[in-house]
Amino acid sequence: MADEEAVEGEEKKKGGIVKILLFVIIGILLIAISIGATLFLTGFFDPKTVIVDEAGNVVSELQADGGADGETVDPNAPKPLDKVAKELPEGQKFDQLYNEMERKFTVNLTGSKQFCQFTMGFMTHYDQRVVDNVYKHELALRSAIIMEVSTYSKDQLATVTDKQKLANVLKSRMNQVLIGYEDFGGIEEVFFTEFVIQ
Repeated sequence: MADEEAVEGEEKKKGGIVKILLFVIIGILLIAISIGATLFLTGFFDPKTVIVDEAGNVVSELQADGGADGETVDPNAPKPLDKVAKELPEGQKFDQLYNEMERKFTVNLTGSKQFCQFTMGFMTHYDQRVVDNVYKHELALRSAIIMEVSTYSKDQLATVTDKQKLANVLKSRMNQVLIGYEDFGGIEEVFFTEFVIQ
């Protein structure tokens, strides 16, 4: 009987140790799960975006859901436009991208039966996306240009200085239209390649 009590006492001890070990293992698992869930919910496991410049140097690392200032960054948002730099030893210059609008403009001038006919082009220091945006919104841009030029009289377009002022106004109008549709203008200069008043 004494042997049976000793065996039964040992089994109770083993059963108590097994229960304690089981509770410890469950506790450790719960702690590990809560830490993993916290890291997951805070975005620790989200992929990181690495920004690399043209020379192959890492510029910065941003998480896909948060910017450097804590702002939210949409991973599907278009990349911001950057000026295209030329390789020059004396400093950084920006490359120019020129393009001409395909169709001529014919606009009646204010206060007369005369009209102005012109062809124009533009220049940007940014990439091809500015040119693509101009052609994408060509109808709205042509309308804004025609509306602006139609407010001028023959006398207001007589000199080279007058035409340069008009070019500056048209640059501003074009950038306003592009900002309205694309949140970015990018047109640096406007040029007249033909300009006739009849």
